[in-house]
Amino acid sequence: MRLRIHEDGIRTIVEEGIQKSLTACLQCSKCGGGCAHLDEFDLSPRQVIEYLLDCLDEQVLNSRTIWLCGKNCTGCEVICPVGIPLSEIMATLRKEATRRGIEPKYEQPSLIYHKYEHCSKHRREGEEG
Repeated sequence: MRLRIHEDGIRTIVEEGIQKSLTACLQCSKCGGGCAHLDEFDLSPRQVIEYLLDCLDEQVLNSRTIWLCGKNCTGCEVICPVGIPLSEIMATLRKEATRRGIEPKYEQPSLIYHKYEHCSKHRREGEEG
């Protein structure tokens, strides 16, 4: 795919939000490789960044991934060699999709996803799971 660096779009909003250029992404796929929920997504985290770089805004905003990824998990950020804050990116994308009136278009995630989200929530609140 051809990289279109100088076009405006969601990429600009995301980069301003995270204070980092998405071109820093090495496209190494470690984020997806370390994700326990990748099978729930239609785009891997790496693909989301690739699509943003290629100005494929509608595909990103209409993806299932932005609604599921990064809610209570930062596993991909821990293993990212350049520290791309994927949970912040996904939060920004959810906010932009909502602003544009785009609603989540996906079936309920699996029980495994909910179990992880539940346990993660309690860990965050200081409770044991």
